[in-house]
Amino acid sequence: MRKTSMAEKKRRQELRTIALLVIALLSMAGAIGWYSLHRPTATDKLTLCPTSGPLGHYVVLVDNTDPYNFIQRQAFAQGLKALADNVVPEGYLLSVYALGEDFTQTAKPLFEKCNPGTAAGKSEFDSNPARIQERFEREFREPVTQLENVLMQEKPADKSPIFEMLQLVAINSFQAENIKGPKTLIVYSDMLVNTADFSMFKGQADFDGFATSAYGQKTQTRLKGVQVKLNYLMNYPKLQTRKQLTFWERYFEKAGARLIAVTPMEG
Repeated sequence: MRKTSMAEKKRRQELRTIALLVIALLSMAGAIGWYSLHRPTATDKLTLCPTSGPLGHYVVLVDNTDPYNFIQRQAFAQGLKALADNVVPEGYLLSVYALGEDFTQTAKPLFEKCNPGTAAGKSEFDSNPARIQERFEREFREPVTQLENVLMQEKPADKSPIFEMLQLVAINSFQAENIKGPKTLIVYSDMLVNTADFSMFKGQADFDGFATSAYGQKTQTRLKGVQVKLNYLMNYPKLQTRKQLTFWERYFEKAGARLIAVTPMEG
């Protein structure tokens, strides 16, 4: 009986040891899994992008060929704040261009960095939330919101080369970065092209005639997979008709993009 009792006691101790070992291993696996999911993403110090590459790409093109009135400036400033705080997700690259009369002078972005993320959802267990928030404010949010100062035009420009700027945006951002994630183009403009070769101020634009013309073929671009959002500056309502908007829908469609939102701006 004593031998049986001792054997049973030893067996129970072994089972208890095995159970404790299993619990320890499961706890360790859980901790490793949690850390793998929540550990801070390594970022490039210059671009603020994940070292593995941006998760997506937002490009903003701001038409600066006409003066913005007071209300339009306020709406644009709020749009920039929303862009930094809510629109561009963490890990996505943001590139901002200004459309000027001479597109050769505005071919490169005024700002180009990733959203490094805020302290929201970050834990002191594996990161420094205060430092993360300070970096977001200093290197991303503040530079983005200060871009409202680019709107310094005091009188209308003689030219508005929108087609050429769209080509440069495609070449220097979407094609250059070749990011595999979602791609979005946000445009602030009245979308009224005015160049020596083509002007929407001379009458309603016919897309079929434009697309087959030498200038139309020269200025067509590639924006494959890009979603386009237009903040429509209603500077010339008589010219900004449904037909004009259809022209741009077809232009983007031919470029491989899709115009998914048109929002008339206040002012």
